[in-house]
Amino acid sequence: MLALLRRLAPRRRVYMTGLLEHYAPVARSLAVVEEAFGRYVRKSADRGYQMLAGRIDALEGEADRIERRVRNHLPPAGLMVVDKTLFFTYTRHQDNILDAAQEALTWLGLGDPDVPPDVLDLFGEYLTRVKKTVRRLKPALADTVALVLEGTLDRTAVKRRHHEVRQRHLKAQRVRRDLLASLFAATADFRDVYRLLHVLECLEHMSHEAEACADTLRAMIAR
Repeated sequence: MLALLRRLAPRRRVYMTGLLEHYAPVARSLAVVEEAFGRYVRKSADRGYQMLAGRIDALEGEADRIERRVRNHLPPAGLMVVDKTLFFTYTRHQDNILDAAQEALTWLGLGDPDVPPDVLDLFGEYLTRVKKTVRRLKPALADTVALVLEGTLDRTAVKRRHHEVRQRHLKAQRVRRDLLASLFAATADFRDVYRLLHVLECLEHMSHEAEACADTLRAMIAR
């Protein structure tokens, strides 16, 4: 049945490869958050912040345009090579990563920090872990799209790609727990701790949504 759908759905590449196009601005938002955090650590969050906010707004606009184009080229549900509900679920999870990055940027730009350097170092480590989780989503997505469209890749190998995303998320969660404990133990102004807790929540959401993307990709290729 799947082989027949591959032949009968001429627009399948537009919407399936569109998921990879949509991933591109999502991934670029990580660099914006990383730059904002660097400014935050250097106590220069307000310098050029509007530029960073403009960049991430532009990325959101790009992602929205890609998503609209992809949705407009969807064939009838019966001719789709993946379940339509799963397809929409995936795009929502992937879009949520960018939304969380945008929210993190907002909190980072509220002022200069006054928290211990060891807390900032641990925060930087957590940000790195989250970046790795989101970046592992790209090969998982690319291999899933290739398997669905061509059927040439090994299904077990593609599932390993999905598992890699989940493993990265679990590693990030361990650092998150340490960071959370350090934040509550820090002798810092409540406003600084409160702000970083919100950024922490945004980063956790990014990592969790990447894991949710991987789970949805696995469901797409379930027999």
